[in-house]
Order: sequence, then C-alpha cells, then structure tokens
Amino acid sequence: MNLQAIKFCRYFGEEHEWSIEGRPLNEEFNQWVTLSNINLIVGKNATGKSKTIDVVRSIADLLAGNVKLSNLFHETSRYHLLFDNSGDKIDYYLDFKNAKVVQELLKINEEVKLNRAEGKMYYEEVEKFLSFEIEDEILAVSRFDSKQQPFFENLYKWGKSLNHYKFGGQLGKNTLVRDVSAIKEDKEADFKDNDNVVEIFIRGKKKFGDDFVSTIIGDMSKISYDISSIKVDNLTFFPLPVFGLSVKENDIEAVTDQVEMSQGMFRALSLIIQLNYSLLNKIPNCILIDDIGEGLDFDRSKSLIDLIIDKIQHSSTQVIMTTNDRFIMNKIPLEYWSVIHRISKKSIFYNYTNSKDIFEDFKYTGLSNFNFLSNEYYIGYENQEVL
Repeated sequence: MNLQAIKFCRYFGEEHEWSIEGRPLNEEFNQWVTLSNINLIVGKNATGKSKTIDVVRSIADLLAGNVKLSNLFHETSRYHLLFDNSGDKIDYYLDFKNAKVVQELLKINEEVKLNRAEGKMYYEEVEKFLSFEIEDEILAVSRFDSKQQPFFENLYKWGKSLNHYKFGGQLGKNTLVRDVSAIKEDKEADFKDNDNVVEIFIRGKKKFGDDFVSTIIGDMSKISYDISSIKVDNLTFFPLPVFGLSVKENDIEAVTDQVEMSQGMFRALSLIIQLNYSLLNKIPNCILIDDIGEGLDFDRSKSLIDLIIDKIQHSSTQVIMTTNDRFIMNKIPLEYWSVIHRISKKSIFYNYTNSKDIFEDFKYTGLSNFNFLSNEYYIGYENQEVL
C-alpha cells in the first residue's frame, strides 16, 4: 500500500501553526502533496524537509499503535492521507487537539466506513453501521477487529512496516549483540529502530541464506566498497563477549569490524542490509531516508541513490528521501523531485504532478538541476505574483 497524497497541519489557527501543502492553484492553498513511488525532497535550509519525514513517521507510529495519542499530551494536528492499495483508494482523515480526537474519517473507494463526528462505524458481520462509545484514542487502532472492522488492517500494516533511516545518524554503529543464539528467525525486525542492524543481518542470513549475504556484498561493490565477505564476529577487544558486523575489504589484509569502520562506510552498509531484508520480505512498505548520502563522498552518494532507485523501481515499496547536497541534486532526475518552498507558516510542495510544465520547460534552459532550486524556477512566473 502506497501513500499517494498527504495534507498536514499542526496547531491550526494557533501562533505556531505549520502545514505542508501542494502547489497553490488558482490562488488556492490547501492542495494535496502528491507522492510517487520514488521521491526526493529538496529545499533550502529550514523549509521543512526533515519535518515532513517526521510527519509521515508520526502518523505511521500512531496507526501502528507504537505511540498512543494519550501520550502526546498537548499535541494538536490534522492529517489527511490518500493511499492506493492494489487499486483500492483509502481516504483517511484524523484531527486531534490536545491529544484528544476531534474527527476521524475513513472511506474506502468513497464508501464511508467510519465517521467519528456522526458516531457511526461499519460492522462487516452484520453489514450495517452501528453507534459506538466515544473514546479519546484513535479508533483505527483501538477498535481494530479483523472480523468487524477489517478495513483498519491495511492502515495498521502500513504503519507497522514503515522503515525510517536517519542517514546522518549512527544507524547502529555503536550497537552490538550480547547473545547471538537469542536472535530468532521468526521474529520480525523493527525497522523504526535503526540500531538493530546486527540482529537484522543475523535474521536475514538465517531466513534467506547466502543469497542475502552475496546481494549485500554486490550492492556494496556498486558504491565502490570492494568487500569479499561480511559476517558477525566476536569482538575480542571488549571486556565482555559482544558480537558485531565485520567485513573483509579486498585491498586491506586485516578484517574491519563495525567499530573500526568509517562512519560513511557503516551507514551505507547498515542501510543496504536493512533495505535488502525489507525487500526480500516482499511486504509492500514505505521507506523514509533523511539526509541520504550524508557522510559519503559525492560519487558514493550518487551511486547509493542510483542503487536505491534501481531496487525500488522493481518492487512494491515506496521511498521518500531528503537531501540538501547540491551535487546529488545535479545528478538525480527532476522527475523524482519534490521541491519545498517555505512561505510563512506553510511548506509548499512543487513536483511533476502539480507543476509538470514548469519542470519540463526547465530541461531546455541548459542549467544544472541545482539552479532549478536556487533560482526558484519551480515557482513559475505566473505563480510568483500569487505567492
């Protein structure tokens, strides 16, 4: 199930209001932010790139039940999401103020299944709407019943399977394993916690065998890390028995463990391990990667993004990446771009869906992709007066 479009507003009508919306059409804001299978979010500093990634992560956590609304205290937000689920259109709206739900609405192919404001929800077994007792928590989570409300299941699965990688962070470099035997193949990994890469590698090798390992080695080679093996080793220089990843680089005689690896190399290895595990599971999901390529040289950053695009293109997975690296922007086709333009309390998105003519016209300028951002070409002259 892919997220096709989103609208979001935090603290509506208050001093700290902030929203993400699509390009204004006919002087109207509050347009959808459309998303495709592969998305690269770019923008100048402080426009909302990482905040947008966090918005998608936050609603996924809520729908998966990983975070309870009651724990958010004074959080006030409005989410409106459109999903495509193998041709079915899922329309979900959630509005809550001070961690209490104001409205929750779910439609499948325009057919209402839940309307909280009217106090009605559809029950499959009796094939009719029934009233229900109002509660503060999100009904898509608290009332999820596979017999009565199976239409909530896809929202749950989407939220649960979402992967989130902060490429500028550690991605598990400082996390080791005490007991390898305790890691069971049948237990699914939590991809919202990127520190579990050693466990994910162990599970992947048990579940998918040598093909899993050889694919990782091949992918590392594609980004110019020439290694011949990867395994989990006992790191003997620690006072207690601990295990971590180690690789054999072809141009270095000694084995390199994860503690000794450069941060850039380990980030790439960690992402490739977790990405391959996710794709081999063949569960359609959404992958968020913030600051893609951070800590890598330009050639490796470009090669890593090319690798991700190639893998995602042939899968049912969706990827949403962010970058502020001008060299990466110059090499990634504009068709994957979503440009954020910040106007006061709004982060406005421009992409091929809502601004195709502008994007197409830019190809004939002879300028670099980065100029498309730096010169604000994406706005278009007709809209500059509006904004």
